[in-house]
Amino acid sequence: MKILDALNEQANFELESAYIYRTMSAYLAEEDMAGMKHFMDMQAKEEVEHADKMIGFLQEVGYPVHYRPLDPGEGKFKSLLDVFQKALAHEQVVTKNIYKLIDLAQKEDHKPAEIFLHWYVKEQVEEEATFQSLVKQLDRAGTNWGALYQIDHYLSQR
Repeated sequence: MKILDALNEQANFELESAYIYRTMSAYLAEEDMAGMKHFMDMQAKEEVEHADKMIGFLQEVGYPVHYRPLDPGEGKFKSLLDVFQKALAHEQVVTKNIYKLIDLAQKEDHKPAEIFLHWYVKEQVEEEATFQSLVKQLDRAGTNWGALYQIDHYLSQR
């Protein structure tokens, strides 16, 4: 079934997302923003958990999981704000992918996959809201290092 192939690809994309967030974490470490680095490290860990959940589902339904090479992108960022803008844009791509998977599950009448994917819809609402808020805060902070360090401290609490 196409839905299972597509879920396998999404599992790989979730792993790739973790890799992308690790490149962001490395940049944030270079900028001495330990709280933001911690936040991205936790984000990377969460993406691996998302992939593992998909892989587990695929294995439960008897699908042989396949892995592909991962692409972390360039890993180049202009600023702290740029990191979080790119993270938001990436999460928006993930959301579109999840919606397409649900549409495909419905088209193929694969109820287990459709029901399984509902958790990811809720998760993506949360992910996008978090990154939208952080982008807004970083944009407002601009180059005010006092405000940036407050955001950094807040993100260390995750």
